[in-house]
Amino acid sequence: MSKTIEAKFVWSEVVALLSSELFYKYEFRHSYRRYVGWLFIAMAQFGVVGALKHDAYGMLVLSSFLLVYWYAVRWQLRRRLALRLFKSSPQSNREITTVFDDVGLEIEGKKVPWSDVVKVVEKGEGFLFYTQEQSSFFPKEAFSSSDDRDTLRAMITKAKIVFEKEL
Repeated sequence: MSKTIEAKFVWSEVVALLSSELFYKYEFRHSYRRYVGWLFIAMAQFGVVGALKHDAYGMLVLSSFLLVYWYAVRWQLRRRLALRLFKSSPQSNREITTVFDDVGLEIEGKKVPWSDVVKVVEKGEGFLFYTQEQSSFFPKEAFSSSDDRDTLRAMITKAKIVFEKEL
């Protein structure tokens, strides 16, 4: 039997927002929705051309609105929703303890076997765990040492889980 790893961290507002942002950016980067952004940029270009050549200012206003939403408002709406969910969560500002071993992981008394883990993504700030039921985030600071993080990577590899590293 290999080493058991314990990860402890406080589910704070900062961690909740970081988690939300990392999941959002990762999932967005691997989604067809990113092409919608390219459509907004193309519409903005057509809006400028239409406004200059044909006095079609409606297209310029619409394309400008879409660009402002895409680049400025979209994350702010997601951030507000994440904060609302954090404040209503019973886990808010509580210490979360997770134990990893050869069988799987145990989060606050709930056992999750490795077979239920679909994918793990390592980002610079932590690990994104995708299970069949939910997703979880574990900041790297939750682990007591880099050896524990290396052992976790070995456990993930041994369990033959899809593992991506995006730093």
